[in-house]
Amino acid sequence: MGKIVCKKCNIEAKEVVLENYEYEEGIPLRNVNAHECSNCKEFIFTEDQVEEMEQKTDMIKSEMFAFNRKVTISGRSLVINIPEDLVKHMNILKGKMVKIIPAGKKRFIVEI
Repeated sequence: MGKIVCKKCNIEAKEVVLENYEYEEGIPLRNVNAHECSNCKEFIFTEDQVEEMEQKTDMIKSEMFAFNRKVTISGRSLVINIPEDLVKHMNILKGKMVKIIPAGKKRFIVEI
């Protein structure tokens, strides 16, 4: 593959791996290959990289569930109940540790 050059700065972009990148808003992808301009910090993607991001995003969207839940309270903590269908789909067990990651002011990610 030839050099990837930033069209704004006219300098060669270096290969990087983006730990988290949202090709489509609300659908985070992990370890995305890209090129970054060292001057303007813009990310540049090849056609193959865009195709890979589209495929990964489509796969995630095909597996997504959406549920509306009311926030309740238990003691001094707020609680969001997880629907039974989602529990079964993701094999979530009582007592299992989860990681909650803020993703902006109106979104968070729960990793099982």
